[in-house]
Formats: sequence, C-alpha cells, structure tokens
Amino acid sequence: MQTKTQTTQAPPSGATADLPGPLPALQMLNQVARSLGYIEGEGSPFVAVVEGARTLLRADGVAVLVRDPSGDYKFHAAQGALEEWRDFTLSSQGSELLEALHSRDHVTFFKRKQKNAWSREFLLAAEMNWGALAPIRVRDQKVGALLVNNRGAVHVRDEHIEAFENLATLAGVAVQEVRVREGLEDLFMSVIVSLTMALEAKDPYTEGHSVRVAAYSEAIGKQLGLPPATLDMIHRSCLLHDIGKIAVDETILAKKGRLNPLEREKMDMHVLIGENILRPISLLHPLLPGVRHHHERFDGMGHPDGLRGENIPIEARIIDPRGGCARRAAAFGGVAVRSPRRRRLRADLPRRQENPGASAAPTR
Repeated sequence: MQTKTQTTQAPPSGATADLPGPLPALQMLNQVARSLGYIEGEGSPFVAVVEGARTLLRADGVAVLVRDPSGDYKFHAAQGALEEWRDFTLSSQGSELLEALHSRDHVTFFKRKQKNAWSREFLLAAEMNWGALAPIRVRDQKVGALLVNNRGAVHVRDEHIEAFENLATLAGVAVQEVRVREGLEDLFMSVIVSLTMALEAKDPYTEGHSVRVAAYSEAIGKQLGLPPATLDMIHRSCLLHDIGKIAVDETILAKKGRLNPLEREKMDMHVLIGENILRPISLLHPLLPGVRHHHERFDGMGHPDGLRGENIPIEARIIDPRGGCARRAAAFGGVAVRSPRRRRLRADLPRRQENPGASAAPTR
C-alpha cells in the first residue's frame, strides 16, 4: 500500500512537545513492566501501558486495539481524546491497515496533512493532527496495536521510538495477562458452580435454582438497561450466591417446619460464609457484594448489614429473595415440587404478609 507515511523515522516537527529524556523513559518502562503482575488487582492491565504512552509522547489520546479470533480489532482500552472509542470495533479498512502494520513490524507515523489511509483511519477526532501506531505481537502472533493521537506534531528521537516499541511489547504481556485472568476465572467459576449445583441437587426444589436465578436476573438487568459488563457480573454473582450453604447443616436445610431462632441464625450465616469462601480468589472479588448482600431488604430489615434502599448493591437488589424479582420468578420453577423449603415458606407466609411490600425494591 502506497502512503506518504515514514516508518521508524521521526516525522518533521511542527508544533513540538517536550518529550522525556532517555532516563525518564527507561524509568517509565520499568514502572509499566512492574505493574503487569499476573492476576494481581482488579483493574485492567492495559491502564499502565496507556498511561506510559501518554507520558512518553505527551499524547492527547491513547488506545490499545486487540485482535479477536475472527481477525477484527477491538478498542480494549482508550483514554483521553480516544476514550469514546472504548469497546468499539475497528472498521474493515482499518483492520487491513493493521495487518499491513504487522507485516512491516515497526512503528508507523502519520499526519493529517498527508491525507493518506493511515491518517483517515487512525486520526480519530477532528482536532487530532499527528499519530503513531506500534504493532503488538506475542510470540510472533498478531495480537493488536498501540495507537497514539496528538493535536500537534511531536518531534520524536530514536529513544522515543524504541521506548514506544517496548510499550507495545508490554501491551502484549498485558494481553497475555488478560487471557490468563479469564482462564483462571473460568476455572474458579466452574469448580465453585459445580459445588453449588451438587448442593442444590440434594433437594428437587432447589435443583437448578442458581441457574434459574441467574437467567431471570440477567433478563431483569437487560430490561433495566444495565451495561454488558454489569450483566455478566450479575449473572456470575447469581450462580455463586448460595455457595455458603455448603457449610450449613443438612438437617437445617432439610427441615420441614419453621426454623427456630438458633437454626435461623445458622442459616443466615451462609451469606458471610459464601463471602469468606470466595474472598481468597481475587478474580472473584467483584462478585462478593452480590453474595454478601442478597438477603438485605429495601426497608433495612435484612441481613447481614441491614442496608437500606439504594445502599444495597444493584445485583443484590435483583437477587433479593424477599423483594427481588429474580428469586421470586425463579421459585416458579419449583412450586410443583413438595419440599421442606416450600413447606417452610408456607409456614413463614403469615409473618411475611404483616407488612407486604416493605422489603421490596421498587420496579421503576
């Protein structure tokens, strides 16, 4: 593809920005590298790479594009002038250019006044006039690109080009970290969900309960217009919300009548036990609020913390067995089954009807 773009050589300077010298650039790279510890923390591993690029090139906008199995490139991280592109997928023409970038395997610079394919596709805001792209590779595999946009031209030296290439290499490490995190999270989820399903299978009424709650909760979340990431978090929280019951005595779980105060106290502990089971797994920390608080009540009379109203996390409000739509809807899957839990619910019905609706979260 013929363009006026020069690669690996700095473009002529226009309105230049003062860029860091070799030592600060090296310190920045070291800081980024140290931040990429596997599975530590809950934030995106791309954040340090993006911040490093902004520091190195005084960038007005930075994005990390990651190649998916279909060959499309998605904006997995974006800051500054490019933030609005987060989670968008690059156009087919842009994807073809990134394939060419990987064939070149070095940094490409472009400017608005060149009016070539690179500037048309990768200067993503009207006020952006200068840009740079570095290919991201992992073990010779094409995995993405590191993109920078600036309002004014930037006079880069050889050390800046090398540092930018090193940032792209660290972005490849971040891609690997994301894949490791996702694989570990899937592994942890599958093990814990298997334990939950084994527990539920002991009672025909509760068998498949968590799966039903998850399906209804996700449907409710969609009706509320919640974003995909929140829907996924709610779905996974539902699958694990009763994991603490593995530590509750089976005689309590199977009791036919109303629980006495001591038995009720032991039963109520399952939310804290579930939280403690999951807490050592840092990847599952986003699910802890739903597990801990799914027995709170909108009137503040729930447990374990007596949270009231919108202080209750949204996932717990949806799961909530007294006021939450999902748990009540999921219960219809088991109403035809005669079980100890069903008989307990009947025994508790007069008490629950004393103040109907007080515990329910509003539907609008």
